[in-house]
Formats: sequence, C-alpha cells, structure tokens
Amino acid sequence: MAERRHATLALIGLPNAGKSTLLNVLLGQKLAATSQIPQTTRTRVLGVVNRGDVQLAFLDTPGFHLPKHILNERMMSHVEQALEEADLLLWVVDADAFLGAGERALAKRLKKLDRPVYLLLNKIDLVSKSRLLEKIATYKDLLPFKEIVPIGARLGLNLDPLWSLLERDAERNGWLYDPDTFTDQTERSLASEFIREKVLRKTREEVPHGVAVLIERWLEAGQEEYPEDLGPEGVFIAARILVDRDGHRKILLGSQGEMIKDIRQSAQRELRKLLQRPVRLELFVKVDEGWRDRPEKLDRLEL
Repeated sequence: MAERRHATLALIGLPNAGKSTLLNVLLGQKLAATSQIPQTTRTRVLGVVNRGDVQLAFLDTPGFHLPKHILNERMMSHVEQALEEADLLLWVVDADAFLGAGERALAKRLKKLDRPVYLLLNKIDLVSKSRLLEKIATYKDLLPFKEIVPIGARLGLNLDPLWSLLERDAERNGWLYDPDTFTDQTERSLASEFIREKVLRKTREEVPHGVAVLIERWLEAGQEEYPEDLGPEGVFIAARILVDRDGHRKILLGSQGEMIKDIRQSAQRELRKLLQRPVRLELFVKVDEGWRDRPEKLDRLEL
C-alpha cells in the first residue's frame, strides 16, 4: 500500500483571472463566490481534495493588487499568508488578457520565493491556438516555471493533466487534514459570501467593491423567534448588506424593491443548495460610509 502524501497549493493571480472558479471545479462543488467583478474573493479560502493516497489542500486568495483601503491591505495579507503556507504555487493567468505591470510585479514577488510555480493559462476556450502559443512564449521567460498548463476552468478543460502533475509533486508525508475535512469556512461565512456574490452579479458595475454582508441572525428550530412554518430542519437567516453610499442603497433596493427582492430570491436558492435544507432569507440594506477603513467593522465582518 502506497504511503499517504500531501501538498498545500496556493491559487494566486490578478483579480478576475478565474482562481475561485478553478477552486470550485477542482473541489467538485461550489465553495468560493465568483463573479465577473474583480476582487470578489476577500479572504483566504481552504478547499481540500483527497485523491487516492494524495491529499491536496488548495488555498484560494484575493487577486493581487495595490491596496487602497485597510480592507485591501488585509486582503493582500491573506495572499502573503498563503504564499508562506503553500508548498506549490499555482499562478492563474487569463489567457485572453495582456501581460501588464500587475503581473510583472507578481512575477517579481514569486521569484523571491523558493517554491515551485505552475503557470495555469486559464480561459483557453476564449483564445486561438496561435494566441495561446504566443502567450506561453510571453510568460515563460518571467520565471523558471515548474510546469505550464493551459486550462479552461469554467468548462473543466484540460484538468486531468493538471491533476496528474499535482499528485506527482505532492511530496510531504502523511495528510495534513482529517479525511472528512472539506474546508475551513463556516456555514455563516459561506452564506454571507454567497449573498454578496448575488449582489455583485445582479448590480454589476453599478455597486462596486464598497459592499459587504453581515449575518445578523441565524435561527434554527427550537430557538426563539424561529418561524415554525419553516419546518424542523430549516434555518432562518437575516443579513444586512452594507454599502458606502446612499446612491448604492437606492440601486440595491431598485424600483419598488424589485432589485433587493431578486437578490434575496437568488441568494435563498443558492443557500438551499449549500445547506441542503429549507432556508428563509431576509435582507436589509444600510449605508455605512467608510466601513472599508474601520478595523473594528472589518473584524466584525471577519475580513
């Protein structure tokens, strides 16, 4: 019988490269919030996959960027933490984008680390073969990459070769986590992220990064004020959506409350899938200017 081995792998890259989409596909179920809005991921998210004798612990991270608020500084500290923890670094790059200053800065940071780096050229379904070859040629001189793997995370393209390489290079003895461990995220933290994802998806560019979600009540059967008509297996969730400006609040509410109703219904469906039980969700919107620069608020939001 082969000995158990493990590796910790950090998913890193610029905002909107597809790191969270890749994490969800590798795990086989949704764990990280995704949207077309950059900087959707704000914390370090652990997802564990056991494949035969090999355990792979993936760390999804916020997109590499220059901080403008205390929130962004904390996001970048999560990136640094993951870089220190990881045995292997998976640099996810949008194959349909151009090599710019941000990725050159990230390459310099990675070059200082004595860690194997894989270049994962994502979104190959959006580029021609010739464009992909040009992209490989452009990047290959930035770093001495362990491997260069073109993938399509959204469609699950070319992931089998990636799995083989990761299993091959998992060299640490034993397993780091219990076989039943899937993530370090709580149900509450996942719920708040899934609600925020719906806000970003529904409002797109109209409500930018100045939005956060705070779970204020989480009631289960037997607790005071639990709605009995929800049944004995359900959960009642009340969440407050924080925004920076009154204009954003008006957008979120929408005409006659239609937008917030749409967000609530969409998030409620997602939470039912996540929690595998009946969910009733209530949402409120509050203007809280400058919350991204207040440490005590960020602490309460677990950011």
